[in-house]
Amino acid sequence: MNRDDQIDDAVLAILSALHAAAIDERGHNQRNQCAEPGMSLAKLNKRVEQRMSTLRRNLSALEDAEIVSVALNEDGAGRASLTEFGMAIFDALDERQAAETA
Repeated sequence: MNRDDQIDDAVLAILSALHAAAIDERGHNQRNQCAEPGMSLAKLNKRVEQRMSTLRRNLSALEDAEIVSVALNEDGAGRASLTEFGMAIFDALDERQAAETA
């Protein structure tokens, strides 16, 4: 596995975790409107098992590409979530995968 594969795997892990959180959030939002959107950076960090500096660097690149939105607090904590564009990418991949298996 070369360095490019590792970067791709790290980004994919972040996107997959945020997508799962968004799907879960959709179900919970129908019952509970006061939940904060997105996943905390601490929880995301544990889920993807990356150094916080690596996670933040990858999130910054994804934010620049308008795939992820990151909201930071003054204390450095924050939350990340997929943007509408990021969700559209996953929806298109799901549709493509469904078409290929049909």
